[in-house]
Amino acid sequence: MTRVAVAEYAVLFWRNGTLVWDDYLHHRQFALTPDSERVLRWFASWRELDSISELGELPLGIAHRLLEAQVLVAEGSAEHAEQEQMLVEWGTWGPSARYLHFAARTGSDVRFADVVDDELRSAAKASEQPAPAAAKSYPQHPMIPVPGDRPDSSGWQRPGLVEALFERRSVRQFTADPVSLDAVGTVARVAAGPVTVIDHPQVGQVLLKTSPSAGARTPLELYLYANRVDGLEPGFFHYAPMRGGLERIGQSVPRSVLDAALGEQPWLSDCPALLIYTAVPARTRWRYEHSRAYRDILVELGHVSQTVLLTATALGLGAVTATAMRDRELEDLLGCDPTAEPVLAVTALGHPAAGLG
Repeated sequence: MTRVAVAEYAVLFWRNGTLVWDDYLHHRQFALTPDSERVLRWFASWRELDSISELGELPLGIAHRLLEAQVLVAEGSAEHAEQEQMLVEWGTWGPSARYLHFAARTGSDVRFADVVDDELRSAAKASEQPAPAAAKSYPQHPMIPVPGDRPDSSGWQRPGLVEALFERRSVRQFTADPVSLDAVGTVARVAAGPVTVIDHPQVGQVLLKTSPSAGARTPLELYLYANRVDGLEPGFFHYAPMRGGLERIGQSVPRSVLDAALGEQPWLSDCPALLIYTAVPARTRWRYEHSRAYRDILVELGHVSQTVLLTATALGLGAVTATAMRDRELEDLLGCDPTAEPVLAVTALGHPAAGLG
């Protein structure tokens, strides 16, 4: 006899009052009726297919249709083997990580626009739905200017790219010495400041930076918590690329509050300068409506954080990037809406302790 069970490569959600089965592995969705839901509950664990006849002929017929649709999987089938392989490979990461990855995969039937078509589409879209601003600013807050021009690296400790690449190390022990405003500002300017500003006739301002950004949508924002930065009172700042400086947006907080937001990791909460990366997904989503574009934001985080690390290394500073933090607590401290501007990562900056630089 055939034993079947509910497939584990899907999630359920409500949409306009309908329960939707979302098979993220095969990119299929089905609306589930109350009768279908009843059948799924029956097969929450392995049971013989015909066992559902205890509930009547209708549930048995539904079960057969759900098996054909691979909402149910038969023990020993190709679908079962595929599911088991997925569960082994993704292990303890669980369904949320699997869904994030597989739901954003591109199918073989997807048509890709060429560069010209994509540009024309964006221009046409802008006439009906204006593009989100390319960068944030808090004009009502005071701003401390930072270096705005292309920096002169002649006085840097490791100005060469190859040297910076090979000397970069993750540093988690810093001296008590403050870092200079010029150094922090240079790191922010190189990593997040504009290299070129294009005034697009339809889209508006487009910022080109040292790191690539999908569609030049630049979704990342850069914040600073200054613990010990010469020239800055302790507190929260936002780097405003178009104003060319650090906008003071919040006062300092007790160490215990920062510890809680940063997972009790002293190399983060007690470093002289903590850079905080957030993203504004609406910028990227405006141009790329498929969920796959979420990957572009994470890829850009890697580009920008690496630029931060290399610039810090070139300046003779130590740095380390981390994603282990308590998102909501940190977002609350920044005043960011977690749905519109989530926190992604942080980088600690400081002078390396003896023997680490």
